[in-house]
Amino acid sequence: MQHADTRVFAKPLTDEFRRRLLEARAALLRTVALTDEELAALDRPQPSDPPEHAASASAAALSAGLGGREKRELDDIADALRRLARDVYGACESCGMPIPLARLLALPAARFCLGCQASTEASA
Repeated sequence: MQHADTRVFAKPLTDEFRRRLLEARAALLRTVALTDEELAALDRPQPSDPPEHAASASAAALSAGLGGREKRELDDIADALRRLARDVYGACESCGMPIPLARLLALPAARFCLGCQASTEASA
C-alpha cells in the first residue's frame, strides 16, 4: 500500500527551512544568554542611589517579559521543526491550505495562513 506524499515543499526547500529555523533558534538562545549576562551585571550591588535601584527593578521586569516572549518563540520554532519532521510543514494548522512561501520566508515558524492568522488574532 502506497501512502500519498503529504509534503508541502520539495526536500531542498524543507532543508532550507530547517536550516533557517535552527539558525533562528541558535540566535534566540544567544540573545537570551546575553540578556541574562547583561541583567546580572545590572543587578550587581551598586551605591544605594535611588535611580540605580529603579534601573535594577525595571531590568528585572524586562527580564520577566522577555523570558515569556522568548520561550514562546522557542516553542514555535520547536513546533515548526516537528512539522518538518512529519512532512506537514507549510500547511495551515487551521484550514490545511498551503501557507504562502513569502510568509514562511518571513516567518519560518508560521502555523497559519494569513486568513486564519487574522481570524485567530481577531478572536483573541
